[in-house]
Formats: sequence, structure tokens, C-alpha cells
Amino acid sequence: MLHNRLIFGTIIIAGVLLLCALDLYISRFGLMREIVWLPRGVVLIPFYLVCIYYLTGEVLRILAAAGLHPLKSTVYFGNLLIAASCWLANVFQQYKLEILGETISKHGWEWSSTASFFTLLAVAAGIIICFYGEMQRYSHPGGVTVNLAGAVFAITYIGLLSCYMIQLRMAYGLAAILSLVVAAKMCDIGAYTVGHLIGRHKMTPVLSPKKTIEGALGGILFCCAGTYVWFSVVLPVYANIFLEVSPFSKTPWYGWIPFGIVVALAGMTGDLAGSLIKRDSQMKDSGDLLPGFGGILDVFDSLLMAAPVVYFFWACGIVCPGYHR
Repeated sequence: MLHNRLIFGTIIIAGVLLLCALDLYISRFGLMREIVWLPRGVVLIPFYLVCIYYLTGEVLRILAAAGLHPLKSTVYFGNLLIAASCWLANVFQQYKLEILGETISKHGWEWSSTASFFTLLAVAAGIIICFYGEMQRYSHPGGVTVNLAGAVFAITYIGLLSCYMIQLRMAYGLAAILSLVVAAKMCDIGAYTVGHLIGRHKMTPVLSPKKTIEGALGGILFCCAGTYVWFSVVLPVYANIFLEVSPFSKTPWYGWIPFGIVVALAGMTGDLAGSLIKRDSQMKDSGDLLPGFGGILDVFDSLLMAAPVVYFFWACGIVCPGYHR
């Protein structure tokens, strides 16, 4: 188990870094920039849409094990519609900024409000489509309400929360989305390592027996250490090389410490949320696509819950003050 985690974890990290590098190069420095305008996320977002497709399938599988059977096609369509709408709204804002020469307000509030408007419309459309799908297949009383509840759950859990990751990439750049990954995964590493070494007191003995209070504290410490290195060491070098942040100032201690603590708590909540729905459906893993990890949801559960928190810190300028796109 641990051997597979190390091997495939390394492969996943290397693959993500490669995609990030390609995304930055093609959308910002690529040769095609001289011929055609390319938006941010031109590499990462299509890959993320594939991930959303598989995440939706795993959630539907969990719901089916719990006895809920929403119409799959409407849930798939709804989640992909929401994510695509969020990206396209951001592309439109980037086009106005870079091609039409318009400006956006400090910290990107005008940018964010436009993307949020179209994202919420897509969420509403997804829910309406789910209702329409259930109407089309209705044949007898019983089961419709719980199936609709399952569909709305899948759309908000995967479709809506995933948009915060898209928004981080599009509105605040690779630095923002990578800060989410670094913080959440450092928390996972710290919780696993410290819990394995000195964990004694169970945190949630019924829901997740292997998680300990010591592990949770270790996760918070590792997350704070990771965010310090990211915001104080890595990001200044990244900003100077790629000129993606201008002007740039280091995040003070009263920025990265709260960031590390709150993101760690949100990530652990996401991990427990994934355990909650799997345990309620009597499933150990959400899937078997990733050896050593289980399914894609087993990797994304902490990221999905932590993404809105990370977005809040970036949007409010608590981290990277003076950040402008």
C-alpha cells in the first residue's frame, strides 16, 4: 500500500508539475502567441474537466451503493456545464483585459463577480436539467425525491466546489492553485506521518478510526511550514522569473500562518467528508483508478473543501498583498 502510494504519488506530482509548466508556457510564452491569442488554463482546464468527469462517476457510484440512483447523464452534463461556464467566463474577462485593454478592480473583485454570475447560472441550469430528466423517466411514485437529492448533492459537491479551483488558476494564476495543492497535500503528509509515528488519541473513532488528534496537529504544522516555504521562498523566485505577479510583496506572518491553519482544517474536513459518504455507503475507496490511493475522489476530497478557503485568502489580499493580474 505505502509502496504504491510512493510510486504513484511521485508520478502524480510529476504529471501535475509538467501540466502546469505546459499550461504556463503555451498560454504565456508559446510560439502560437504570435499567431493566435490563447487563454490561461488552455492545458490545465481540459485535464481538469476530465478529472471532473471521473469525480462525478465516482460520486454516482457512491450514491448508487447508498440506494440513490439519479439520472447519470444529467449529473454528468450539469457538472461539466458548471465547470466549463466558470472557465469561459474567466476567459472572457481575460480577453477584455489583454485584448481590449480594460482594467479590473483591486484584487480582481470585478473579475470574480462576473465569473461567479455565470457559474451560479450554470448551477441553476444543472439543477433544472436534473429535474427535467427525472420528469422524463417518471413512471410510478417512489424514489424520485431522493434521486433528485442525490443529483443536487453531486452537482454542488463536485460541480460547484470544483469551480473554486478553476477560479484560482484563472483569476490569480498558477501561484494560487499551487498554493492550494502545496497546503492541502502538506497537511495530508503531516497528518499521515505524525499520526503513524506518535498517534494515540483517536479523532473520529467511528467515522475514520486511523485518524488521530496528534496526526491532525501534525497536519496543521506541516501545512504551515509548507505555506511559509511557498509564500516566502518559492513564490518570490517564481514571480521574478515568470513576471506573473507585479508588483509583488512577500506574505507576512499574519497572512501565511492563518492561511496554513485554516486551509489545513478545511482540507481535513474535506478528507473526513469523503470518508463520511463512503462509510455511509459501506465503501472503502471511491474507485480503483489510482493504485495506492483508490479513486480520484480519494485524492481530490481535501482539495475540494480547501479550495473555497484558499480563494478567500487570495481574493481578500490576505496572502500576496498587492497582487494584481
